Amino acid sequence: MQLKNIKKGLYRQRAHANPFKDSNIVIPPNPQSVDWASYFEINRRPDFVDIGCGYGKFLMKVAEKNPGRNVLGLEIRDKVCAYVRANIENLRIPNAGVMRTNALIFLPNIFSGGQLSKIFILFPDPHFKKRKQKGRIVCQQMMEVYEYLLRNEGRLYISTDVEDLFDYMVDVILAHKGFEPLSEEEMNKDPLFYMISKDTDEALRAGVKTGKVFSKVFEIKKD
Repeated sequence: MQLKNIKKGLYRQRAHANPFKDSNIVIPPNPQSVDWASYFEINRRPDFVDIGCGYGKFLMKVAEKNPGRNVLGLEIRDKVCAYVRANIENLRIPNAGVMRTNALIFLPNIFSGGQLSKIFILFPDPHFKKRKQKGRIVCQQMMEVYEYLLRNEGRLYISTDVEDLFDYMVDVILAHKGFEPLSEEEMNKDPLFYMISKDTDEALRAGVKTGKVFSKVFEIKKD
């Protein structure tokens, strides 16, 4: 059977959504209430989460390269989420799923403490205006959440084509006790490091526009 071509143009939506606007998103009362069988063929919790997965290029590629892991993308835009879901079904990727929700607020409702081994924050909305910077997905308050969700030696991956935002995110993460940056040698041994810079729709666009993508990997150490 020939797979149909899912046209992205039918699912276009503006790049930035208001994370504080209530818009018919998934809000589980607690992690135990999430029906993971509705997201993955193998009914188990995800190990990897891609926050703000966009049109899902990275999400699907990571799932294909890690068949033993369930990979969940989180996206707040309804049309974009519908596109990713349709593409996952079309490509028959059993361990990839997407959830429409507000990651800035509801991560503890979705995931249990120590559940995740990888968190990806790739090309997030920079929120340049000062009054909107409370909506940044990497901030002091969110670091508490990421620490809670990651298991010991779990990794946090960041990537952006905005150098000022990259410097800001690195400073925020390093200020939170427990997260340690990987060395260049350690990052280059991680196959996901290359992917966060090259295998996203945003990375391809950034490469065309500026040729620069700034990426970093951090590992959490828990006592």
